[in-house]
Amino acid sequence: MGRRSQSASGSNRSSGRRRATATQAYVLPFRGSHLRLLAIVLGVILAGFIALAYESITLAPLLMVSGYCVGIPVILIWRGKFPRTGSASDRESRRP
Repeated sequence: MGRRSQSASGSNRSSGRRRATATQAYVLPFRGSHLRLLAIVLGVILAGFIALAYESITLAPLLMVSGYCVGIPVILIWRGKFPRTGSASDRESRRP
């Protein structure tokens, strides 16, 4: 019986730690510049579909491929001009 109470109290301690980290709010890394770029890329893709409606067999694929294969990945990878927060291990090492 002693073992059960020890394991139960140990699990309460670890779950308390999990709750403390779960209460921290997550901030999305996308800012206004990302949204502006997304609007431009969506405009390029839309222009590709409009060119496709006019039966353009050269311009439409170029616009759509550049929007889907170049524009969207650039938006997702680009970090922008906002400060980096660092990892959790970096934040813990700064504590006194």
